[in-house]
Amino acid sequence: MDKPISVYIHIPFCKTRCNYCDFNTFTGMESFIAPYLASVKEEIRNCVISMEINQPVHSIYLGGGTPSLLSPEQIRELIQTVRDHFFVTRDAEITMEMNPGDLLPEKTMMLRSTGVNRVSLGMQSAINEELKCMGRRHSVEQTLDTYHRLREAGFDNINLDLIFGYPGQTMESWRYSLEKAMELEPDHISLYALSVEKGTPLESQILSGSLKALPDDTFADMYDSACEMMKEHRYIHYEISNWSRTHQTESRHNKQYWYIEPYLGFGSGAHSYFSHVRIKNVSSIEEYIERINFNRPWENTYPAAEEIIALSELTEMKDVVIFGLRLLQEGVNPTKFKERFGLNLEDIFHYQLKKLLANGYVYYNQEGNLVLNEKYAFVSNQIFLEFV
Repeated sequence: MDKPISVYIHIPFCKTRCNYCDFNTFTGMESFIAPYLASVKEEIRNCVISMEINQPVHSIYLGGGTPSLLSPEQIRELIQTVRDHFFVTRDAEITMEMNPGDLLPEKTMMLRSTGVNRVSLGMQSAINEELKCMGRRHSVEQTLDTYHRLREAGFDNINLDLIFGYPGQTMESWRYSLEKAMELEPDHISLYALSVEKGTPLESQILSGSLKALPDDTFADMYDSACEMMKEHRYIHYEISNWSRTHQTESRHNKQYWYIEPYLGFGSGAHSYFSHVRIKNVSSIEEYIERINFNRPWENTYPAAEEIIALSELTEMKDVVIFGLRLLQEGVNPTKFKERFGLNLEDIFHYQLKKLLANGYVYYNQEGNLVLNEKYAFVSNQIFLEFV
């Protein structure tokens, strides 16, 4: 059987926009939800017709935006559309991102019946004042309520997202949020360092002086502190920003990206990587719907594409190394590298590896894999520049 692929479905709708967000999301466009979902289903159908895809799908991810704004029936129909047009494995990981407070009590059990078996909950902080500062519309109490109801409904694979380095956050408040998150015993935790993106309200607040950005050293200290706390609670630090209670609950979908294995993205602004080609869909909801509705499958394989980039073999080799090193336990397997490209890892990147090995930034583990020295994980982007 061919290697499995992953499917990503982008839901760009939000009730409000967090002040740090620069994702492809929109507010006040609820009237477009129905035609948008119809277009996504059509894009999935068109993809199968035009590309003749035979690989099984082993992960489906509903991201956003706020997928939890959709009704359970809308979620069920999206997942069923994928099942109708692809062979979805029996043990497929089906993840949905969720904003705390969106899931009404009576709909929790209904969500379980849609096929979703993994939830990524946007906790972000365990302090209400910090949530308000971030522009989040949920409270700590809603996070706890949603989490417990998901457990009661039978969800046994829950991820919590948290943000560190936000203006006004202290080491004490960060450790408090992390401790409260781990008290819930989630199956997976993702920790993201705040990035101040251009054009966001947060950037304006920092430039105006109403908020003060934390120094880089504080970011590093917060990350190091989190690593220590997560280790004490026996979470596996399997990727730079991700921890899991067991290897079985590591994010299968995200690992598809880190392995540089094929994935198909549907919806506005969605990305795909397939047959050595990267595709990015148009960001505009209106333009996306128009492109899909006026497309004829036999004329255009990627009707909503804004960018189509054919990758060179060297580019894919670099990506395999960079993203492979993000996997702190696995790293890059030289044998698999040669099987994939027909060339030795050490021959292609001789000078880079010589420098990084000599400085102790990377090393070969007992299995013979090239791995990143974990103490340099927070500054890994500087190391990865060697391969760019």
